[in-house]
Amino acid sequence: MKKIISSIIVLGLILSSCSKSELNQINPNQPTPLALKTEGGVTAFALGIYEKWLADVPGEGSTNVLVMAWTQHSMLGDELFCPYGNYGFRWTDQVYSITVHQPGGDILVVNPNGQTQKDQLQALNSRTAGERNAFMYEWSVNYYIIGQANLLLNALDNTSLTFSGDATTKRNTLKAWALWWKGYAYSRLGSFYLGGVINNAAADGTTSSLFVDHNAIIVEANKNLDACAVLLSGIANNSDYTTLMGKLTPTVFSNGVATNNFQNGAIASDMWLRQVYSLEARNFLVNKKVKTMTTADWTTLATLTAQGLQTTDNTFNYSLDPNLIHDLNGQFQGNGSPYALFGDGNQFTFPSERLIQDFKPGDARFTKGFSLLGATDWAVNIRSRGMQFGTRWNPNTIESGGLYATNTNAGIISIACTWDENTLMAAEAKIRSGSDVEGGLQLIDAVRDAQSAGLAHVAGTGLTQAQAIEELRLERRIGLFMRGVAFYDARRWGITEPVASGGGRDGAIVLVPGSVVGVATPQPLPCLMDYQYMDYWDVPQNELDFNVPASGSAQIKN
Repeated sequence: MKKIISSIIVLGLILSSCSKSELNQINPNQPTPLALKTEGGVTAFALGIYEKWLADVPGEGSTNVLVMAWTQHSMLGDELFCPYGNYGFRWTDQVYSITVHQPGGDILVVNPNGQTQKDQLQALNSRTAGERNAFMYEWSVNYYIIGQANLLLNALDNTSLTFSGDATTKRNTLKAWALWWKGYAYSRLGSFYLGGVINNAAADGTTSSLFVDHNAIIVEANKNLDACAVLLSGIANNSDYTTLMGKLTPTVFSNGVATNNFQNGAIASDMWLRQVYSLEARNFLVNKKVKTMTTADWTTLATLTAQGLQTTDNTFNYSLDPNLIHDLNGQFQGNGSPYALFGDGNQFTFPSERLIQDFKPGDARFTKGFSLLGATDWAVNIRSRGMQFGTRWNPNTIESGGLYATNTNAGIISIACTWDENTLMAAEAKIRSGSDVEGGLQLIDAVRDAQSAGLAHVAGTGLTQAQAIEELRLERRIGLFMRGVAFYDARRWGITEPVASGGGRDGAIVLVPGSVVGVATPQPLPCLMDYQYMDYWDVPQNELDFNVPASGSAQIKN
């Protein structure tokens, strides 16, 4: 049965409310036949996967949807916060309650809506909610990517498509490209939603009504990544490969100012292969709770990371051009980067006090990255939407020597994994398994050195396993800031679970309004944060309105 649904064909449906005119639209994922019958056409189409990040969001206009999803992850991981309702953000990171510890007794403050995150987000899970439906962003962009990759794979199976030069290398490189992006997209979907559909359809627009659980989606992700790895293992790094890869990397992506030790440059096939293994390691780690991990699990993680990224490997990165020169329809600006949303020019997202407290004293990344605002400029309970929406800190822009924010489209964002992340996963396997705590600390030191943190080494200082785990927690928070893993970590560490179930974060610094504690000025105080976040999100109703789950489908709503 054919279904014209958001996942594959009518890309605008998932981001729009319903009207006859909106349902009757040209399929932007269906190019003219000639475009996919020539080497130049299929190469340009492969580059077009990046265009799938863009969508016309009701009330917001052309939007980099991947950046919105990225930002959601940072908010859910309490790296940064957004107090505004655009894109449903202020409901995304609304904690249930904050308990302020005081000598005269604790003060419990429930969020102004009096609801859990689940209840608030589910109330907006509809097409009529428009851009406020936070459930749709991660879903939309990844199924857009999968649809484009499916069409590319279908075109590459056409034997009448010919290539100049080393045809086998070119065809296999493009196949690896499509499989990589499918693996990447399914990895994000399976790590975020309760369930989803597996769709390998191409031009005919058919899809599945059988929703499978998130574990099955991760299996599909790794299936595509494994197939990509097989191809990469046989691809020669000759001139045809290098030239083609150059065409698959937008020139604007190499123009940004490098930060945080990102390696930016040509990606050889062996580097790419190691990135595949690092992504599979992430898939394995972030979809398990630490309390359920076994010795065998830590061994599996160690095996994957041993094949993962090395310190000199170039990786898939994303950046903007400070000169505002774009080669993807001029769309990547404004909301086109998490760094731009974070800059003091837009002031759309703000640094969390909980992030700041996780910097160790003397960390040069903190000195470069943030500045203390004057007391009159502190953001306190912005718009009275919750005490967590407050901070004393301002991010320094990259163009002025900072690390994490920009007002001029500077900076580089890692699309997938980095050597730093792979190394910290390897460190965690060593430390939590107890097999080599000292070796794990050495890896933490190596990441801090590579990022020029300037911190004294912790290896060789006699730390216990518990102390080593805390060093690991701190470094994942700081060394992987804005890398898209903060929510995964908070979930697998149990922090986002209700306090009543052993979750939450005690001792978390909150900028508490003076009126709460009976003083004239706001106070940064240690509190108990009861997040009560969903582990995995509901499937957006934007999908379900057009694709009713078949009998036997997995759970799709909390």
